[in-house]
Amino acid sequence: MPDANLDSVWLIVALLPGFFSVCVRDFFLPPRRVDAFGRVFEVVAFALANYVLAGTGLVLLVWARGGFRPVLPWPGPLMSPTWGLTAAMFLYLLGSTAFMLGLVSGWVCGTDLHYRAARWLRLTARTGRDDVWQDVFADVSGAWHLVHFADGRRLLGIARYFSDTGERPSIYLARAAWVGEDGGVVPVVGDGVLVAEAARIQCIEFISGGGS
Repeated sequence: MPDANLDSVWLIVALLPGFFSVCVRDFFLPPRRVDAFGRVFEVVAFALANYVLAGTGLVLLVWARGGFRPVLPWPGPLMSPTWGLTAAMFLYLLGSTAFMLGLVSGWVCGTDLHYRAARWLRLTARTGRDDVWQDVFADVSGAWHLVHFADGRRLLGIARYFSDTGERPSIYLARAAWVGEDGGVVPVVGDGVLVAEAARIQCIEFISGGGS
């Protein structure tokens, strides 16, 4: 039993680069539902990629410092300073690649760059986001937003904040004004209006022009 516990600890330590990369990537993404198996698969995949990148970087560094020695064992006895320096270099590279891999993947997924490329190549018509609400606010240009409510009221403003999904829609409109039936506007006193889920948003118009 102690050996099994020790193996579990070493497994967790070995997967730490993958955990770190996933955490950095998720910082740039809206909250999403991921099952336990999917999360474990992501962590293992990121950990494997990190070890490959760090190992490749270490090989390139050693080659740049003079190449490999044909005499084995290399780089010498296990407890030699050369081994310690090599291990330190590998850990540094592993931490750096874990951060950079998470940063790059977060940027790619957050901007939907991979699906943009796939759509440009006509490989798919979908996006990488979980909700059309995210797609619209991320991709559709329009400085002003006209919110239509179920009771017939209309509110004009600039969307400064909005919910991650359309299941429970909410939006904060800066420079807001109520729009009457005759098209006249009544500016809201203050910075803006927070439209909560209970307001029952019917639709939102994206109006070009103006500015933020």
